[in-house]
Amino acid sequence: MKKLSLRSLIPNLFTFISLTLGLTALKFAIENKWEISVSLVIFASFLDNIDGKIARLLKSNSNFGIELDSLSDLVSFGVTPAIIVYLWSESMSIQGMWAMVIFYAICSTSRLARFNISSHETQSNSKKIKFFSGISTPAAAGLTLLPLMFNFRFNVDFFINAYFIKFYLIIPSILMISNVPTFSLKGIKFEKKLLPFVIILLASFLSLLLTDFWLAMIILITAYYISIPLAIYDFRKI
Repeated sequence: MKKLSLRSLIPNLFTFISLTLGLTALKFAIENKWEISVSLVIFASFLDNIDGKIARLLKSNSNFGIELDSLSDLVSFGVTPAIIVYLWSESMSIQGMWAMVIFYAICSTSRLARFNISSHETQSNSKKIKFFSGISTPAAAGLTLLPLMFNFRFNVDFFINAYFIKFYLIIPSILMISNVPTFSLKGIKFEKKLLPFVIILLASFLSLLLTDFWLAMIILITAYYISIPLAIYDFRKI
């Protein structure tokens, strides 16, 4: 019987923490503590991005870890964000959103199932390394919760609109199951001459993150979606 080393359990621990944050976000949403709820989803997304990197660093990749990560993503990013928006809309007496929550969950489940199939394929090429097909579930969660972040930061009433809220979830849902190419962090590389600029940019973002958290997240999520046309152009060149 093969024994599991402590090293192989570390990435899974980060995945379980991410799952815990996603579930706890629901608890705070039920209590109408919206800023805490959305913050927990963001932190869960951060942990989701590093657990795979830790697994590769420790050379502890496994099929179990891949499946566990997808199941955690389904809860934290495939269900929780949509329910947060649903509860938020209910708190403002906006009814009739549950069908959109179901649609979002179906699309995120389909996205994760497709991703799992592709992750088991041994064949790889430059396009697979550099691009995703469609947006990831954490990216969809960011777009789903973006109206709440705008409301937290700028206190705008534009998003408190029944027609907007009811149909907004269609956008991240469709993008998850689409074949639109989006940049993968694994495939992003910088020339050495750009390294000082990248360091300054990251340091500036970190400073903004510490001083104005919601504005930093709005800029980050917006920048990601602005990069999609560039990814499409880059994808067609390869």
